[in-house]
Amino acid sequence: MKTINSLLLAVSLLIISLSSCKSQAVAKNKTVEPAKKPAPAAQQSVSPNHARVTATVIYINPVLMPGDSTDPCHKAPCKTRLRIESVLGIGQAFGNPKAPGDSIYATFMFTTHAATKDLFPVLNDRYPGVKVGDVIQTDLESRMGMGGGGSISYFVYGYKVLGK
Repeated sequence: MKTINSLLLAVSLLIISLSSCKSQAVAKNKTVEPAKKPAPAAQQSVSPNHARVTATVIYINPVLMPGDSTDPCHKAPCKTRLRIESVLGIGQAFGNPKAPGDSIYATFMFTTHAATKDLFPVLNDRYPGVKVGDVIQTDLESRMGMGGGGSISYFVYGYKVLGK
């Protein structure tokens, strides 16, 4: 938090400094480019529609998806409830930003089980699977729900298990 406050203070001082220089320069030279404000460091490495978070798995829905037997969620659970522990960064257009302590429903696109060759024969990344109580770091993806109404769905593609 201190780093963010220091960064904001530095950016504010820079803008004040540039605006005072700009007003003097305009009098002499009528064409001065406006200063571009840098993006906060926390957002530079997070993709649009994603938020980098640490979260605790508080529930795994054991119900498997019916239908297509080739769907990994037909073979292993995918639906979870996560409690947000910390927000490390938010990308542009991330729907409904969350705060520590909030809980959300999320779908693990590569299931909550280990991503093995049996489930994902062509997947290069391997995930160890998660259990209730595991703390993970992930880039949550947000998507607007179908049919309007403002609902947002959250998806986990990749993650690291940080511990219990």
